[in-house]
Amino acid sequence: MRPILAEQVAPALALEPDLVSIYAGANDVLRPRIDIDALVAEYDAAVARLSERAHVVMFTAYDPGEAPVFAFLRGRFAIYNELVREVAERHGATLVDFWRLREYRDDRFWDTDRMHMSSAGHQRMAIAVLDALGVEHGLQPPVLPPPPPMSPAERRSAHLAWAREHAGPWVGRRLRGTSSGDTLTPRFPTPVTPT
Repeated sequence: MRPILAEQVAPALALEPDLVSIYAGANDVLRPRIDIDALVAEYDAAVARLSERAHVVMFTAYDPGEAPVFAFLRGRFAIYNELVREVAERHGATLVDFWRLREYRDDRFWDTDRMHMSSAGHQRMAIAVLDALGVEHGLQPPVLPPPPPMSPAERRSAHLAWAREHAGPWVGRRLRGTSSGDTLTPRFPTPVTPT
């Protein structure tokens, strides 16, 4: 969260927006040692700044209760989410309660890394955001084909492949204090000026 608050809030405000969406903190909750209250206090201060100039859309974190690797963190996420709900309420922000979007328990709403949404997941989230804002729209939930049947051996093999390709490298980056985004350049490096 801290790099987002330090590097993105002021440039966002400089654009003179009337609507700002912000979602930060879930990765921090995954860390072994984190003061969730202090983290959300910083989030609160940033949302206060944003809400003085624009309407803010916030998100709770996803409920990891059914994810075998992250289920043990469910209590931490519940605490984080309750604090985020308080921040949204205090500043009159629109809250999209990701925790309560139960269809995300379907693997087809997630990309292969199981941490980021698939195209179908993004489409469903767009609907949730528009609904929360009270904006009329014609978006429909994605129609997903039935999931392919998997034997226990195939499921175990898929879990092992995920651990090798995604979870292992993620843990390694956490131990080294690096991020997968450290070597990426900005998609839009030139600031946009408001019109």
